[in-house]
Amino acid sequence: MKKITLWITALCAGAIILSGCSILDKANGIILYGDEEKVLASLKEEHKGQIEKDSILVKLMEADGERLLIMDVTSAQYLIDKELLREVEDGKDSEAVPSLPEIAEGEAILFAKKADSNIHLDSLAVQVNYEGNVIIGDGRVYADFFLVLADEEFQEFEAEEKTMGIIQYNKDPDGIGGFDVEKEQLVKIEG
Repeated sequence: MKKITLWITALCAGAIILSGCSILDKANGIILYGDEEKVLASLKEEHKGQIEKDSILVKLMEADGERLLIMDVTSAQYLIDKELLREVEDGKDSEAVPSLPEIAEGEAILFAKKADSNIHLDSLAVQVNYEGNVIIGDGRVYADFFLVLADEEFQEFEAEEKTMGIIQYNKDPDGIGGFDVEKEQLVKIEG
């Protein structure tokens, strides 16, 4: 009986491998987070298999030991186009966000784990609307919360400026740790 079970298991594993199915989606990109100078310098480096590189200006606030990443609508739309903004479903699986909700003047969108997240946004001069448990890539690597502002309001918003560098490869990157930035995140880039 044990031999039959082993044969069936081996046949199933072989079928999965030969069919090209992958239990885990492999990363084909890296997001770099940090100071503009270091991120842009890292983007200038050539690494085998790179097919596209881009950078996004973001802002960062820290309060009560938590980080708030602020971006404009244009940057959020870029991340949506690459399927990097993902809504968490059932606490673990995620699905690409198809589009941003409309943002009127004087409003902002908050993406956080919970609607009642403990971030103090009272000092903001905009109305903040919670729009779900959305992450960048497959997790909250650099910030605990994300805020999306209209492009004009983002320019006027006062916070520490940071840069996100997005590198897409034609294969699985060799891993993280090779860039001189604050944080690196392996991601699956589509689109």
